[in-house]
Amino acid sequence: MNELKVSLKRIAEDGFTRNDEILADASKALAPQMGFELLSDINKNLLTIVAHVGYVTPAKEVAAALRFRFTLEVDSLSNLEHTTSPQKGTHQYKFPNGFIEAILTDVYATARILMAQKLAGTRLENAYLPFGGAGSLIRNMRK
Repeated sequence: MNELKVSLKRIAEDGFTRNDEILADASKALAPQMGFELLSDINKNLLTIVAHVGYVTPAKEVAAALRFRFTLEVDSLSNLEHTTSPQKGTHQYKFPNGFIEAILTDVYATARILMAQKLAGTRLENAYLPFGGAGSLIRNMRK
């Protein structure tokens, strides 16, 4: 298989929420959480990672949450080995080794920057998402 040609098309925020009361209460511990889903437009060779990132309390109260889309143009996406489920309207792709891992690393780095910008002036302004956190996403994806 030839190497895939990939280019970043856009990064777009879908929404951000912030609870200043929780953010101001230093007695409430906050933990970062992140998840994602993959969407594709096989006809346009687009692959979109919809990322959700937030800080929540142990009681699952949301202090801050961001949802954004990281869209890539993947040359010849339709030529990749894949199976289609017409009932679900989904495709299962067989990406080259390391492809998704590389993308998730970039998505995670983007999430770190976007959240840092949104949390300036709060107690989390210097609490970046942890280094190496993309590795956790990748491990969870493989499960």
